[in-house]
Amino acid sequence: MHELSIACEIFEQVKVTAEAHGATEVKHVTLQMGRLSHTNPEQLSFCFKTLAEGSIAENADLIVEMVPPTLECECGYTGTIDQERIRESNELTSELLAYIAAMDCPVCGKQAHIAGGRELIIKSIEIETENENESQR
Repeated sequence: MHELSIACEIFEQVKVTAEAHGATEVKHVTLQMGRLSHTNPEQLSFCFKTLAEGSIAENADLIVEMVPPTLECECGYTGTIDQERIRESNELTSELLAYIAAMDCPVCGKQAHIAGGRELIIKSIEIETENENESQR
């Protein structure tokens, strides 16, 4: 379960950032997670909540925004994978296999390569400080 090590890194970054800005509480942490990152959002959230117990992030909501894979092709096309083709791939049991099956360039038909969708980024950390009654981002 690599989600624990990822949650540790996220928690450390959140803690350092919050402390650097004088936070008394972390309200929300928003992540952008690529659908091909091989990370389970529920497990990641559980690990983060466990690590955050007793810290300024104890009550923080972990919000995960899933990012679809994007393709690039030698013909110049850049865009997302055809979601309709993924839904039509009933014989494929794995979401990853469905994405691979849908990787043909919609412009020229050649095999495109994955340009995005593997990322895991801390998009924002919403904190509360003593000096302000309102939250900061």
